[in-house]
This record gives sequence, structure tokens and C-alpha cells, in this order.
Amino acid sequence: MGADVSRAEAYRMFKLRIKMENLREVVEVVSTLVSEVKLSVSKDGLEAKAVDPSHVAMLVLKLQKAVFEEFTGEPTEIGVDVEKLKEVLRLAKPGDVIDLQFDGKNRLVANVGRITRQMAVVDPAGITDPKVPNVSPPASVTLKTEDMRQGIRGSESFTDHVTLTLAPDAFTMHSEGDTDRLDLRIPKESLTRLDVKEPVKSMYPLDFFSAMVKSIVAEETTLHVGNEYPLKIEFAMGAGRGEGRYLLAPRVEED
Repeated sequence: MGADVSRAEAYRMFKLRIKMENLREVVEVVSTLVSEVKLSVSKDGLEAKAVDPSHVAMLVLKLQKAVFEEFTGEPTEIGVDVEKLKEVLRLAKPGDVIDLQFDGKNRLVANVGRITRQMAVVDPAGITDPKVPNVSPPASVTLKTEDMRQGIRGSESFTDHVTLTLAPDAFTMHSEGDTDRLDLRIPKESLTRLDVKEPVKSMYPLDFFSAMVKSIVAEETTLHVGNEYPLKIEFAMGAGRGEGRYLLAPRVEED
């Protein structure tokens, strides 16, 4: 009994009300890498960090309090099964507001209209809490997310990797298989922003890159690229009241 009491006291209660679309955005981003995630609730908002099991990719997302219709409670951390949040989303329709309440012990309760869905939480101590490295690639580009999606759709049938090149005059996405290839070239004047002093190029695994880009709702995405250097992908969330960031290890080209 004493252990149960101390365990309960270690948790703190909170209540969040969030539009279905904003919660779906969070779930889509997180589910690209992990099936369980630690959510950190503070006075400023909600934050999540995760690393995939192979340690190839990492994510960090932050949502300001303004994203939520209601945001009350004390700072705490809980572990959540991402698939269970997807089940909650399947109960909702566009425009719905979802209530999420943590009872301070071991139960997360979601209210969607007339439906109440109770689910067990995951012990946050058992979820990897990655240390986010300070990655500062030398070049960056901001472009339409849909342009990248188009290049990815054209590549997935014949390759498992993609090469990103940033030059002073253009951004290029190149994919190549045994017999097929694809090149997406966007000149500087068609990009929102291009910051390149010298050309840089890196190859990345297409499965991770594809899942990341497809999870992004924002119309524009910023890529930070170096030579055989980790990729940093930055994008807005929550209609500009939050931010997401992916890190992806490069795939070193064979001679």
C-alpha cells in the first residue's frame, strides 16, 4: 500500500482540451518514429522528444498553451501508447474538441462528444529520453512541403535512399535505383529562402525521410543540410503556435 501511495504522489493531474486536428498532427509526427512517447506538460505547454529504436532519427516537438482550448494542471510527465491516441482520433470528426484528463495515477481519460475512453498510461521511466545533439548544418532551404512530397512519391517505387543537394542557385532532390532515377530541381527564385555559401550534399534513408515529410501539415518546411551530415527538418505545428524538429542521420555513400 505504501508503494502505491508513493507512486501516486509522484504523478500530478492535468486536463487538456485540444482540437482534433491539432492532436492528429502531434500523433502523426510522433508515430513516424515510436509507438510509445513521453509527454512533458509544463506551465508553458506540451513537449515531446523521441528517438527511433535504431537511433537513426530523432524528433522534438513543442506546443504552446495557445494551441489548446483549455490547459490546466501541474507540471508532470506521462508515457502514452501512440496507438491508443489513434483510437481516440478515430472516434472524433473534424472540428471536434477532445478532452484529455490525467487522473494523477495510471489512467488517461479522453472525452469525445458523448464517448468516454479510458486508457492506461505507460511508465515514463521506461521510455527513452534522448539527449538532443546540437546539430548545425551549414546550409538551409525553406520550400513548399508538397514539392518534397511529390519528389518522394516519384522515388519510392525504385530506391531506398535520397540525396539532397543545396547550391547557391537551387535545391535538388535526387533518387537513383538500379535502372531508374528521379531529379527534382527547384531554382532559387521558386524557393522561400535559400542560405548556401558553398554547395553541400548528403544522402539519407528514404523510408525515414518519406515518413517525416508526409507527417508535416505545415505548408512550408525548412531543411538544414551539410556534407554527409545529419539532416535537420524544422516545421510549424498547431497553426504556427508550436514547432517540430526532426534529426536524421546521413547514409554514407559507398565509393
